[in-house]
Amino acid sequence: MSTEGAAVSLGAAAVSAIFTGRILSRWLYRRKPYQLAWSVGLGLYAVAAAMQFLAEAYSWTVLTYKAYYLVAAVLVAVLGIGSALLLNRRVGFAFALYTAVVFAGFAIAVAGTTVNEAALASAIPVAGNALPDSVRIFSPMFTIPGSVALIGIAVYSYWRTRLPFNLWIGVGGLIVAAGASLTRLNVSPWALYLGEFLGIAVMFWGFLASQELTRTKAAAAAQVPT
Repeated sequence: MSTEGAAVSLGAAAVSAIFTGRILSRWLYRRKPYQLAWSVGLGLYAVAAAMQFLAEAYSWTVLTYKAYYLVAAVLVAVLGIGSALLLNRRVGFAFALYTAVVFAGFAIAVAGTTVNEAALASAIPVAGNALPDSVRIFSPMFTIPGSVALIGIAVYSYWRTRLPFNLWIGVGGLIVAAGASLTRLNVSPWALYLGEFLGIAVMFWGFLASQELTRTKAAAAAQVPT
């Protein structure tokens, strides 16, 4: 059990839960597909971080580890679907179909595999080390295209608009991806948790900046005489 890991995971869960609520409220008002995808992706982010908190505060079990791995592996892809839908609906829906098909095979593989319970006792076992390579091979199928969509589209949007909040969202996604990669390569067992917390915080900052810009533009438009 890790007190530090539990605290960082709780912080990530809190930030992502608030972020989810903000995006979901916008979807309820505007009903845009990309907002729904982001709401689901951020909700999965909050669930994964909350599961990390509970597992680090108490202990990992085979059931919680499998459930966590299912949620954590696919969430970046779902966020990427949201970004793709914002750029092009056909591309977004195609990516969503790809993710659904791969996830079906992934879920079957996770359900039928045996977890190495000895690996659950390591400092931070959530990098997939307790699962065989035949299951872990699915993770890059979600994280690579999801990260490319999330980060790439944010950077592209910044290049087109020069609006800083797009860059913040891209940087946040890059931090999350870097943390996961460093953990997977056994460079640092804490990189995953820190990357999750810092990454979601930076992305949320970018979202808040976009909302402030929207309010400023609305206020300026209201002052224009008609």
